[in-house]
Amino acid sequence: MLLYTKLFFKIVVFSFIYSLALISITRGQNLNTEKFQYLFPVPNSKLNSVETTIIVRLGEAFNNYEFDNCLIVSGSKSGIHNGEMNLFENDRTLTFKPYKPFAEGELVTIKLNKGLKTVSGSIAPELQYSFETEEINLNKTVKYNYKKYSEIYNHLNNNSYNPTNNKSQSNLSRKTYTIQYDSLPTDFPEIIVDSLNSPVPGYIFLAPFAFNNQNSPNYLIITDNYGVPVFYRRTLNGRASNFDVESTGELSYYNRFEYFMDSSYNIIDSIYMWNGYGTDEHECLVFENHHTLLMGYDYQQVAMDTVVTGGDSNATVIGLILEELVGNANVVFEWRSWDHFKITDAAPDIDLTQPLIDYVHGNAIEIDTDGNLLVSSRHLDEITKIDRETGDIIWRWGGQYCKNNQFTFLNDSIGFSHQHHIRRLPNGNYTLFDNGNLHSPPFSWAVEYQIDQINKTATLVSEYKNNPLTFSVAMGSSQRLQDGNTLVGWGWFPGTAVTEFTAEGNVALSMSFADNTLVNYRALKHDWKTNLFVADQDTLSFGLVQISDSLTKSVAIINNSNLEVEINRILNRDSAFYVNTSLPITIPPNGTGTIEVSFKPESVKDYSDDLYIQWNKENERISQVVSLTGSTDLVPVGLSPLLNPIRFSLNQNFPNPFNPSTLIRFQIASPGATTLKVYDILGRELKTLVNEFKSIGEYEIMFNATNLPAGIYFYRLRSGNFVETKKMILLK
Repeated sequence: MLLYTKLFFKIVVFSFIYSLALISITRGQNLNTEKFQYLFPVPNSKLNSVETTIIVRLGEAFNNYEFDNCLIVSGSKSGIHNGEMNLFENDRTLTFKPYKPFAEGELVTIKLNKGLKTVSGSIAPELQYSFETEEINLNKTVKYNYKKYSEIYNHLNNNSYNPTNNKSQSNLSRKTYTIQYDSLPTDFPEIIVDSLNSPVPGYIFLAPFAFNNQNSPNYLIITDNYGVPVFYRRTLNGRASNFDVESTGELSYYNRFEYFMDSSYNIIDSIYMWNGYGTDEHECLVFENHHTLLMGYDYQQVAMDTVVTGGDSNATVIGLILEELVGNANVVFEWRSWDHFKITDAAPDIDLTQPLIDYVHGNAIEIDTDGNLLVSSRHLDEITKIDRETGDIIWRWGGQYCKNNQFTFLNDSIGFSHQHHIRRLPNGNYTLFDNGNLHSPPFSWAVEYQIDQINKTATLVSEYKNNPLTFSVAMGSSQRLQDGNTLVGWGWFPGTAVTEFTAEGNVALSMSFADNTLVNYRALKHDWKTNLFVADQDTLSFGLVQISDSLTKSVAIINNSNLEVEINRILNRDSAFYVNTSLPITIPPNGTGTIEVSFKPESVKDYSDDLYIQWNKENERISQVVSLTGSTDLVPVGLSPLLNPIRFSLNQNFPNPFNPSTLIRFQIASPGATTLKVYDILGRELKTLVNEFKSIGEYEIMFNATNLPAGIYFYRLRSGNFVETKKMILLK
């Protein structure tokens, strides 16, 4: 994924020996700034990082052969700066990274010489402007005192909250649905399924941690709907959070930096904020063009006694920084709250007289349908829409305590407060998790709004909340699933983890932690399979088997790695299915192993189960899941093929994820015109694999995606009235 790719790369080392007089820079005077689409730092701005990158965007592409020595950067204390200059985004964005930091508290002047040409042949206007750097580089101090500042910061944001355990008793047998028969580390956070009523298939991504113990063990967890972890990894370097699947099909999580894993759980990259800022845990977005958007907090010294009555004359105030990166190290867009928000915009419960003030607290970023940014700022009670080309604010939307709300709420008298996880739906509506800290009484819920951006109205469309009401003081998430269900992660509500609601508001799934001190930043559900080792079939179907008779079938496990894999534990829930193969099974690199599974029904019914094929190591589990199906009646096996008729079905492609080819199997139950087509994530048809009359039977076809980029794709089978769609992931 995050390979360093540039449309144009060039390093210019400035070795000027001209005097300042010959350079002819008049500091503090702006020239032609309005003729440029985007400039960073913002002209005349203050509190800029001493490590900042200079970014110039005219609006059309520069001539990449004409920009030698075109940009002059000078500090009032530090003098002329040499640096690395590059063009990005089809040569539209010019960046300059100084080789040395600017001086604290100085005026920096930028000059773009007249005569620089664009690809159209026009002449770029001459540019000159100035900005001021921060008086003290507090971000450096915070980096080297991370534990101290994190403890102060957590106390600042949660000192008014006395958590209690309000989770309901499980209405299920813990013998059936918890993991007490699984072999797990003694400090593993046990997951309890409190309610299970046909939730959406998929796997839930969690990273729980103890709110009262920063040194407690932390785990990245992928669990199924039964609370059985199909993957876990114990993080040994502090707390991890924001465990998710990116649009590229890779996994990401935060642990001081943003880390990326492939489908075999290998760490393949890490990325972090530049320009002197620490990387924040709240958000990481990877775009289709492999740009990455990160969030960071900016610590600045502010004389708050000049801002509010009773303010601290030497307060530390925390601003919000957004950075869009190309590769791992090139900032092509940066946005700072200092340039657009006032400190006094903070919600009324943010005490501006304290020595440490977090007045914005950004916690989520989303891309809107028009490509612009949606930013959630918890302590402003505000969702802000930002122009991704210019950095300008398009609109500001917030609840009743938001001081700059431009919208009228319909069907909702209170709006939202201290919200998290703004997300855009395919229909254009927005969802978010409303913590509701300033509601009276405080309560939390997941909400969906229809936004009229022209008439500035926000209509409440749907809401999902617990009964009795739950109050989560911080964190939390709301995810709309493909079938219309909504998965709610309850964040900082100790013990309670996840609730999945149907569109009608009924509970399909509820999970909690046995340890009531555990909280979880976000809970997200995705289709997911590891590619480290895979089964040759997603479902092992036994068909009809007579009561007290048994049938044995085999499933092959293929090792796709260059490592030896050891299958050392196999689990399933229903005793009607059992494994005959002795463990451990050692599979050589790129080799294959076999597992024999038997089905022996004891009563007349349809059976379904899951086979958890596990490789357990000291701090990690990697597993593959195979669905098991079978049924029985009083007729012996094999008497008539009519007892086991072919049904319409579309199997999951194998392998999945894949590169570059994958096999798709399907069954046709009645003859007719049949199509099998592949679509991209936007629903655009890419390829027709089948378009012909098909007789009753089972079929398979190979799909080759050599010419397609890595990402998520869909394939759809249509035959008569039968239509089914499945998702597949291409990794490269």
